Amino acid sequence: MNRSIHRLYGAVIVAFAILAAFLAWWQIVRASDLGDRADNPYSFERERKVDRGRIITADGTVLARSVPVKSGTGTVYRRVYPNGTLAPHVVGYATPELGRTGVEAAMNTYLGGSYGAQPLLERLNLDTKQGADVQLSLRKRVQEAANAGLAATGKPGAVVAMNPKSGAILAMASNPGFDLRQVADGFGSISSRPNAPLLNRATQSRQPPGSTFKVVTATAAIDAGIATPESTYDDTGSITINGQPITNFGHEVFGPGVTLTAALTHSVNTIFAGLGQELGPHRLGEAMTRFGFGLRPEVEGLPASQVVTSGRFQGATLLPNGEQGIDAARIAIGQERLLATPLQMAMVASAVANGGVIQRPYVVVRVRSRSGDIVRQTRPETLYRAMPADVAGQISDMMRSVVEEGTGTAAALSGLSVAGKTGTAEVPGGNMAWFIGFAPANDPTVAVAVRVEDTTATGGAVAAPIAAQVMRAALGGS
Repeated sequence: MNRSIHRLYGAVIVAFAILAAFLAWWQIVRASDLGDRADNPYSFERERKVDRGRIITADGTVLARSVPVKSGTGTVYRRVYPNGTLAPHVVGYATPELGRTGVEAAMNTYLGGSYGAQPLLERLNLDTKQGADVQLSLRKRVQEAANAGLAATGKPGAVVAMNPKSGAILAMASNPGFDLRQVADGFGSISSRPNAPLLNRATQSRQPPGSTFKVVTATAAIDAGIATPESTYDDTGSITINGQPITNFGHEVFGPGVTLTAALTHSVNTIFAGLGQELGPHRLGEAMTRFGFGLRPEVEGLPASQVVTSGRFQGATLLPNGEQGIDAARIAIGQERLLATPLQMAMVASAVANGGVIQRPYVVVRVRSRSGDIVRQTRPETLYRAMPADVAGQISDMMRSVVEEGTGTAAALSGLSVAGKTGTAEVPGGNMAWFIGFAPANDPTVAVAVRVEDTTATGGAVAAPIAAQVMRAALGGS
């Protein structure tokens, strides 16, 4: 009898131990996951009681804040977006029902007050949970210029403007946009509109980069020692590679003695296709990797799920850079399953502008507590060296020629030197019109990438003027 009692007692002890371990697992280890579940009624009510921090631009414009509202259970907070159309894809939204996106998601620990001693004080009921303020690198004037430029086209597209020396993103625009003030009550209406307004085309949409990729090809050729800006080539207007002809835009023929600088200036496909063949898959692939193709950019302040990788794709599968047997000639002119986001192409322009070095892009500058203390500060961080400084200088001079006398003259700014490269990728439904560049060319403080989709126009005609507008705003011009 005693033995049976001991066994029963032992079983009860084990059962309690298992129960205790189970409760500890969910209440301690997995507490945050459980609390973040959308179907958790406690989470829903808890979220309404958090006084979330503000999201503000670099120049002090409030993009998001919380306001107190009286309810049957006391005071709750409602998230409001005073400038809901300015940068909705970057700011994102935060609602108990829909969850969080953008900066609202990436910086939720700080905005929601779940940092430092705040969670402990809340659990002890010694303090109201208050979030910290998040300051962005976006500048209102630059963002407005990007929004207006894209809206004027009436086409889907995106703009990224950044400081090439630091990586700070000055503007990130995606068209069509939406109004954050309408999300809580009209999410279904927004999501059902054409051209996916909730999609951040700047970081989540890949398209063929066209001739803007020739900047990468020219860099690879000069760095490998197989060309200089003064190297000359003969252009007959067509070159046959892998049994298929490659021609220049509009079937133009440039004749003998075309320098590499002139080939970039006038975007001569045949010369760059030949360079791609000479470089071969390995060397061209190495250059792509140095520029960040095939690597997901980490943007401080945005969720990783909202930033996609650029590179060569077979369907949804990312293919290796430098894969043997690929058509290097067509990669060299921005074709052959090559897809890129505007963010990636802004990083290409930034590499040239910054002496060959690519800085990690960021949209969050600092986080400041309600008492005014800085609890987090973003420091510039080098990601890759895409090329030696001397090569960057040569490419910069070549890109200046594009704007001064080539396909990118619409990006010129009065009294300032601008460097750039146009691109026009022909796809079903219309052109993908691109421009990448930076200014002032001799000491760049802004680099930009513009993409306009489904257009009949070229990059030089529709994307370059938007770039000029954005760069002018970034440099303080009218």
